[in-house]
Amino acid sequence: MVDSFFLATAIFSFLMAFSIGANDASNGLGTCYGSKVLKLKYLLILGAVAEFIGAAFCSDKSTATLTKAIIP
Repeated sequence: MVDSFFLATAIFSFLMAFSIGANDASNGLGTCYGSKVLKLKYLLILGAVAEFIGAAFCSDKSTATLTKAIIP
């Protein structure tokens, strides 16, 4: 059975990562929405695609830097 402390930690970690990611996405896409360059529907699609590409293809270099250079 999963320990309740572990489960609470996993839930709070997910919520924190979600809120940080939402804040970063809003910083980048909020300007386009405020100036009415793109509609909200297109901004949400663009943001989802950009977040997926960044997480899927660019996260390995930052993880390698963190595990080898910063935390030996």
